[in-house]
Amino acid sequence: MDLLKDNLKKLYLRFLIPSLGSAMVMSIYTLTDAIVIGKGVGANALAALSITTPLLCILMSMGILFGVGGSVQMSVYRGTGNYEKANRYFTLSFATLALIALLLWIIYGFGISALLRIMGANDILYPYALSYMRYINIFLPVAVFSNYFAIFVRADGDPNRAMAGVMSGGVVNIVLDIVFVFPMQMGIGGAALASAIGMVIQVIVATTHFFSSKNALKFIRPKHVASSVMQIISNGIPSFFNEFANGFIVLLFNIQILKYCGSAALSVYSVISNCVILFNSLFTGVGQSVQPIIATNYGAGRWDRIQKITRMAFLTIGVMGLIFSLSGILFPEGVCAIFMKLDGEMKAIAQMGIRMYFITFLPMGINLLTSYYLQSILSVKKSLCISLLRNVILSSIAIIVFPILFSGNSLWIAMPVVEIVVLFISVVFLLQNRRG
Repeated sequence: MDLLKDNLKKLYLRFLIPSLGSAMVMSIYTLTDAIVIGKGVGANALAALSITTPLLCILMSMGILFGVGGSVQMSVYRGTGNYEKANRYFTLSFATLALIALLLWIIYGFGISALLRIMGANDILYPYALSYMRYINIFLPVAVFSNYFAIFVRADGDPNRAMAGVMSGGVVNIVLDIVFVFPMQMGIGGAALASAIGMVIQVIVATTHFFSSKNALKFIRPKHVASSVMQIISNGIPSFFNEFANGFIVLLFNIQILKYCGSAALSVYSVISNCVILFNSLFTGVGQSVQPIIATNYGAGRWDRIQKITRMAFLTIGVMGLIFSLSGILFPEGVCAIFMKLDGEMKAIAQMGIRMYFITFLPMGINLLTSYYLQSILSVKKSLCISLLRNVILSSIAIIVFPILFSGNSLWIAMPVVEIVVLFISVVFLLQNRRG
């Protein structure tokens, strides 16, 4: 597979199909968790799952931070022909992430009760959330490295193996979810154990790449450690915020919805938050599929190929975003009913809340892909600007201020407004890059 010479359409599909397949399976087993917990344990357990989401996102986003940050640097230097320096970035990203995983293992192990209270767990939701996180904590390093290995294996020209790891882990997770929660009656903890075992399978399959003939990743002694780690972090931080925002925004919404709208609205929002994770994963799959191609061609100065592959990716994202938005706008109760039984109050909330919130997904996909594109050509400041605005700054302001200025129901429109505002900024950056 030659990223500098192969036909772009074929190359795009060779990366896109496994990447979307991986994203789809990961999302399916995330949704299966939610559906099985909602149907098999109850609405309170589903709300508790939403409480644990920020803590899970921290683990997953760390793998993305060093996976994307290290793999982009690696791909750029491979484009220049410097394979030794490329492998230095791989080695350093792995070692740094291992240290961070150890630190998180200690923090989560000793401080999980306090962390769950900070996340908003009340006396009703706390036992469910604690039961879920106990199993996640046992396998915490695996959760941290699951995304990391998938990203590097894909960047090393083996996207099918990355997909095989995710798919095999996903199938195991789905089967065990059903077995542990229904016949074995293990509750929400059983769903967590199923997820953890699925991630173990995913990592095992992905790491077989290191023993294959396709493997070009090598551990070598790194140089200029401090400056290189900063380069990895600065290049990966936009993707980190894209993933971390799932947990951060869920945390803010949990607090504000409980304050202004009540527990029934929180149950409906737990459905929305799981849909956000699903659609965000698919958008990310498109971004990560073109990232090694764009970064390698950037290193080689092949702007003609970069422009062509970027157009293909934006067309894909546009179609996906339109379908996702219309699904909730046209069928709000149907989306909600997938996860749980609806009473009269929840139906009314779903009709309004899901319809309004699902407007988000069309501009969201474009903004996310723009961030990945700018990251791939080392326009880190612009990529970070988009990520911070949509994931932290504007979203925080909207979620906190909207219910004060308007009403609690205005929370449902907060994220669509944010994504539309950021869309204008994304278009400006893309036009500036095109003129440049």
